[in-house]
Amino acid sequence: MKYCDKCHVDVQTNQKYCPLCHQVLQGDNDETWIELYPKFIPLRREVLPLTKKIILFITIVAIAVLLAINLTAWEGKLWSLIPIGSILYVFMIVRYGVLSRQNIAFKLALLTTALILILNMIDQQFTEPEARGWAINYVTPLALLSCNVAISAIIWIRRINFRDYIFYLLTIMVFSLVPIILCLFNIVTVVWPSLAAFGLAIFILLIIVFFFPKSIKDEIKKRFHF
Repeated sequence: MKYCDKCHVDVQTNQKYCPLCHQVLQGDNDETWIELYPKFIPLRREVLPLTKKIILFITIVAIAVLLAINLTAWEGKLWSLIPIGSILYVFMIVRYGVLSRQNIAFKLALLTTALILILNMIDQQFTEPEARGWAINYVTPLALLSCNVAISAIIWIRRINFRDYIFYLLTIMVFSLVPIILCLFNIVTVVWPSLAAFGLAIFILLIIVFFFPKSIKDEIKKRFHF
């Protein structure tokens, strides 16, 4: 039996340091004592590689079947792009949102980008010319705005290390410039969603620069190996 003169407790162990205060324990080792440790049980089950392959296989088969039906009964439109887009988005949610161990910010950024691309594709292919543009005018900037808000809320509510999320925040902020640039070329015709997304991105950037200057500097150095 060993003794910690700081915590004033007896500790039945052969370890050198106190498990409470990490000070050196007094006493000699007991050669008959066997250290027992509980078996580690992970909080989440390991996803087998076979499961990921099955999900990918089902996704590819479903897309191939839809394309085959569409081309066989061709009527002048690739209507299969709508269910294919939905299937791809569900696949990304399951593969990178549920089964991936990447942090939440990465998942949000990836899924937001995928959603924007899919909905813009659907808009261009299936919306009547006079009503076309809802995806680029509304969905793109508001989805970026929502992603910025979501990542910021995760950092604030869960008190997660800011430096783990700053790269994804900065990435979404850069993306938020895209609708503004498209406005300058008259590709985006409804300005207020783009201005809202850009304004929020600038606001978050100012908070980062003002309150966390060292964090952003360290993160840039780490990402770009300066």
